[in-house]
Amino acid sequence: MSCCSGIARFLLITFNFIFWLSGAAILAVGIWILVDKNLQEYLDVIKDAMGNEDALRTSAYILIGFGAFVFLVGFCGCCGAIRKSKCLLGFYILFLVIVCAGELAAGVYVAIYQGDAEDKLDSGLSKSIKENYGDKLQGAWDFVQTELKCCGGLGKDDYLNSTWYMSKSVTDQAAEKIPLSCCVVTDGNTATDCQMADNTDNYHTDGCKDSLLSWVKDHTVIMIGVGCGIAALEIFGLICAICFCRHMDEDKYTSN
Repeated sequence: MSCCSGIARFLLITFNFIFWLSGAAILAVGIWILVDKNLQEYLDVIKDAMGNEDALRTSAYILIGFGAFVFLVGFCGCCGAIRKSKCLLGFYILFLVIVCAGELAAGVYVAIYQGDAEDKLDSGLSKSIKENYGDKLQGAWDFVQTELKCCGGLGKDDYLNSTWYMSKSVTDQAAEKIPLSCCVVTDGNTATDCQMADNTDNYHTDGCKDSLLSWVKDHTVIMIGVGCGIAALEIFGLICAICFCRHMDEDKYTSN
């Protein structure tokens, strides 16, 4: 075996060990998005505001699928390099191309979703509060408003004429114009004072749209960053595999 072939083989085996670790990283990010209870509250609110479009969860499933597939790809690469099997290396190269194409498609999907989010969240968040606060999304909205220190989609007026507000008696409507999760908690500020929404010092005046949009961008950046990092590794793996295959042929002809 020539020196160049030996180096290419060593690099390929080393790369696949790192590639396996990257597969674990992809799996971890995807599972984290799906199982973190705090993230689920954000995702439920965003999904409802986006008209049941759930791109972040879909992207998480894609990451998990690719993470599992990476283990198979890495196995083919290691076995092909150790056994000097052109068949296994051929499958390895094919799988790497498929993974790269899939990651590119997923990246485009997430980028398009990020662009759509700004347009849809504008009206979607207000609609979500008017129709679903006080019903299935009250807990999720309360969590988001408490964590992000905001009130409503675009502001407190989103609660006026909402199903939550209209279901109250006339007396309660005067006393509870906003939910407790909008309140700024201080020693001198009671829940009653806050929920009447007469004094802007008693509640969060900013809507949640900008903060939620920033949250979406931060998490899509994580997904795109992981995808780009793995793609860079895959290109290196492709080069190593192709070089090793070429030098295997050269060694074969030299030995003959």
